[in-house]
Amino acid sequence: MSILQTLKNKIPTIRTTRNTQYNEYLRKRTTTTHEYTQTQLRYEAFNNNVVRRCCEVYKNTALSCGFMIDSDTEENDNNITQRYITRIFENPEGIDGDTTFASINSLIWDSLLVLGDVFFEIATDNKYDVFSGFKYIHNNKIKWSNENDCYQLIDQPDVLFGEEDLIHIRRPDPEFKEQHHGVSLVDSCADYIALMNNALRYNNNILTNNGLSPDTILSYDSDVSEANFNAEVQRLQLMKEEADKTGGMLVTRGATFQTASNTNKDMNYLELMKYCRDNIIQNFGVPPQIFGIIESANLGSGSGDSQKKDWKMTFEGEAKFVEDGFNHTLKKQGFSERFHYGLIDADDELYNANINQIYLQSGIKTVDEIRNSMGLDRLTPSQWEGYFR
Repeated sequence: MSILQTLKNKIPTIRTTRNTQYNEYLRKRTTTTHEYTQTQLRYEAFNNNVVRRCCEVYKNTALSCGFMIDSDTEENDNNITQRYITRIFENPEGIDGDTTFASINSLIWDSLLVLGDVFFEIATDNKYDVFSGFKYIHNNKIKWSNENDCYQLIDQPDVLFGEEDLIHIRRPDPEFKEQHHGVSLVDSCADYIALMNNALRYNNNILTNNGLSPDTILSYDSDVSEANFNAEVQRLQLMKEEADKTGGMLVTRGATFQTASNTNKDMNYLELMKYCRDNIIQNFGVPPQIFGIIESANLGSGSGDSQKKDWKMTFEGEAKFVEDGFNHTLKKQGFSERFHYGLIDADDELYNANINQIYLQSGIKTVDEIRNSMGLDRLTPSQWEGYFR
């Protein structure tokens, strides 16, 4: 029996997350410096436009699908609790915030895909002790404490979160040492992201004339004098810090340095960028057409319908982690209702129409059976008359 049924449908009319521990921390927080951790490395991946676009595809798909709150069994249907939980997801922080489903959806997919974990602190109503909302906790503010056997705030270790205090959405890590944190998709393509960023930075330095120009020739007609050479070395030593940023400098004495004419095309810069891009989107499972790649012979260049069906399977699989995270909390709170995303429509209507025509002509299915599979009502007697006319 639902906890709300036990309370005779006495549910909070004004919801608040004001009393959550994380809100209390935000009110008191001061600027601090943390150790450079793997979490910060993952945050840097957001600066990569390919990673950012992959996240946008997931977020946009989730928004277009929308969400629904249904009971797990028909006899437990309760319109009051369904509307109540729907309002929680539409405005998770209640009167204390302006968060909407669109904003938490963005946080969910960015955190799950790139950071590996999504943390929400659960808020309960003081009067009825009923689940009343949830507050997003930033990944770089929370960690697992082996000493306390629970999660804690990094800045304030005395602020602890038990399992009953959190909604934790993650993709489980098979490694034993990481049982309390999820797997980030960025970790498995970090080298490609770094290679892409380094190539972009290197070529940008060339274009802004801060790096070694590939078509520059350095030549001396005669040996450099001792005084001039030492003066040049001293000058470069003073500029060492800047030189390190741009890949170093070259000093020759009594020698000629010459390079061939290397253009960006000769260095296969564009091919390198495409190679890195394709490996990143493959890692995220985003089909090229949906990502926005338009050139021919690209990675996974199947038909549009084929890519849509592949994407439907990928997204719905990833969405299960989100749905299970919320539904685990709803179940613990005594609700029989469940959260789930809507379905992606990836069907080929012309293909389905041809199949249904074959079924009808061969007698495998009747007209009403086909209409029922399409969600349509049975034909009325007057419609049947027009059908055979």
